[in-house]
Amino acid sequence: MKPRRRGHRRHHHIEREVDLNITSFMTLLVVLVPFLLTTAVFSRVSALTIDVPTPAPAGEQMAPPPDTPPFRLVVRLERNGVVIVAGRDTLPPVPRTAQGGYDTAAVHARLAGIKQAHPEHAAIDILSRPDTPYEDLVAVMDADGDRAAGTLLFPDIRLGEVGP
Repeated sequence: MKPRRRGHRRHHHIEREVDLNITSFMTLLVVLVPFLLTTAVFSRVSALTIDVPTPAPAGEQMAPPPDTPPFRLVVRLERNGVVIVAGRDTLPPVPRTAQGGYDTAAVHARLAGIKQAHPEHAAIDILSRPDTPYEDLVAVMDADGDRAAGTLLFPDIRLGEVGP
């Protein structure tokens, strides 16, 4: 018997030149790039530093909270004068001067007395009404400074609004 020949078919592939249609991709880029650029301007990125308390190791108990709250110094600019709250004590108000401004010398004297009693304390909250003139706010902030030494009695100044 004659050996059988398996037929080998030869496939001829004809290569054709194909044009790539990238117009839809280019249209996408033309629209997407300006959109991303304009929205990137309006997005704000910020980082907040947050101190998270660490859990106590197993078996240890947490210390009870202190009976006395931490010392806080608040200076409120009221319509009739300056009210200073040092810790739990509210000092008598410092009245306005005859010219209508705040008595910054008296405010400085009271703040200096508080600094002598609490030399380690560095923060002060200055609260004012929304209609307080800027010059009055700056004058009271200047009263926190020690003119002779050129330093601030309480360097950590926080500004806020007096509640209704």
